[in-house]
Amino acid sequence: MENDVYNAAMRRIRRLHFLHYPVQGALMTSLVLATGRRTAHGGADNPQLATWPNLFVVMALLAVVGVFIHFVSSYIRPNLRRPAAENLRLYQGRIFLRNSLLSLACLPPLAAYAVGGSSWNLVLFGVLLLVPCLVTAPSAQTYQRWLMAAAR
Repeated sequence: MENDVYNAAMRRIRRLHFLHYPVQGALMTSLVLATGRRTAHGGADNPQLATWPNLFVVMALLAVVGVFIHFVSSYIRPNLRRPAAENLRLYQGRIFLRNSLLSLACLPPLAAYAVGGSSWNLVLFGVLLLVPCLVTAPSAQTYQRWLMAAAR
């Protein structure tokens, strides 16, 4: 693969990485805030307490989805015999799945905000969304390490 093509692909992967977190954060925020107040049972004396069983079900489903994403991501491996462009596409897919999994970890503070209304939960949501985005940014070195892991 030519150097210019490789550099353009890495820039595209980095752009998609940094775009993924705000888009998924906005999607999660809109869904949780749109449905957060409606999850309580209509005739409950304390709607916040009635919401917690629903949140436990959502958290259990979140754990199942997280395990599924992790297993799918672990099976995406490079092959040095493949064309370089295909390995880059696989790496981009693996980055997408990893970002999705890390973004789902931000959901509990957002759900707690929808139920409790504490603004500190929103701050925690923002921090949990921003830190993995900055720490796990893809680079040429991480791509090369991923490729070299296949050689072992």
